Amino acid sequence: MSVLNRKELEDSPLADLHQIASELGLEGYRSKRKADLIGAILGETGAAESAPATGAEPDEAEEEASEDTSEGTSEGTSDDTSEGTSEDTSEGTSEDEPDEVPAEEALERPARRGRRGGRGRRASAAEEEPESAEDDSTEEAIATGVLDVLANGSGFVRVDPAGQTREDVYVSPAQIRRCELRAGDEVSGPARSARRNERHPSLVRIETVNGAAAEPAEERPWFGDLTAVFPSQKLNAPKTLKDTPFGRGSRVAIAGPPGAGATTLLRELATELSGDSELAVQVVLAGVRPEEVTEWHRAEGLSVAGGSFDQSPDAQAQAAELAVERAKRRAERGGHSVVLIDSLETLPASARRRIFGAGRAKEEGGTLTVIAVTGGEPEALRWATTRVVLEPGGKLAADSGTVRADALS
Repeated sequence: MSVLNRKELEDSPLADLHQIASELGLEGYRSKRKADLIGAILGETGAAESAPATGAEPDEAEEEASEDTSEGTSEGTSDDTSEGTSEDTSEGTSEDEPDEVPAEEALERPARRGRRGGRGRRASAAEEEPESAEDDSTEEAIATGVLDVLANGSGFVRVDPAGQTREDVYVSPAQIRRCELRAGDEVSGPARSARRNERHPSLVRIETVNGAAAEPAEERPWFGDLTAVFPSQKLNAPKTLKDTPFGRGSRVAIAGPPGAGATTLLRELATELSGDSELAVQVVLAGVRPEEVTEWHRAEGLSVAGGSFDQSPDAQAQAAELAVERAKRRAERGGHSVVLIDSLETLPASARRRIFGAGRAKEEGGTLTVIAVTGGEPEALRWATTRVVLEPGGKLAADSGTVRADALS
């Protein structure tokens, strides 16, 4: 079994290394210098640095080492990505090629690099090679879930929207490039069980992407390339918001002191919006009470991600960002999504802007509506197209309102 590569770790952002260390259960990793942290990670995984073969050129030896991949032991989130989550892992199958992907490209454009042919002869060969043959005795089961793309180009099929689990299925970089997959795509295909010393099952092949055949890859625009416009189609809302309308593609900030009823209002909105058959509604929980998590999960017809305040901030941010990526993929195909967040202020500061700022209507079609309880977060009110400010007792304050409310119909 091959192991985590020291050079790959040295080229990774410190945030990625922290996530790997957290996954491995290393103590005191935040106080370590980068070199010491890399040594601790390699030591924990039983890694040994491989020396170039005698007589081989240095570059050739590095390429050979980079092709020797197998399932690793870690997943992580990078705060440096412009959109969505970014993790670092060395898990793989025999066809895996652990290419290094800059953090800013890891999620939004993982497939575009391969299409431009920037990886040279070896990368092209890896994309064209057939899926590795599995042992006939290996039992395969169909895995279905949402793809989470990592910083090194590989990924995981998240089978539970609530967050990471041991049942998540590893996807190799070659598979992601071949099918031009993006974070948030819903994928399905047969998966083999984890082998000895592997933590996760591995996807044998990708059969469907977003409900359609995986190949040929679907032609679709990039969410960030589409033109943002003010919302024009009004959405249904509880009576409380009759004087504060919002529409498909709005960014709605619900602010107020504790006990003002922000969470109650969010539940009413979820119930109202889930009745619209054209909307895909997701709920993201971050920092709520465990009892509230139970109540949300018992609500019918809702997809609920995230969890209570006892989860790490990074895990909560990852769940929120993956939900937003999933919504973006639907909007790229002309669909309409709503992401409700309770609460935005408990997420890491670096993630708040990306998550809340993703809400927008697109001139070319497709919308992503983000409705978030913001608590005392003042920035969100400034970014919002609709401000819902609650006074004690649940009454709307006078500074509630909607930008360009006249455009809604």
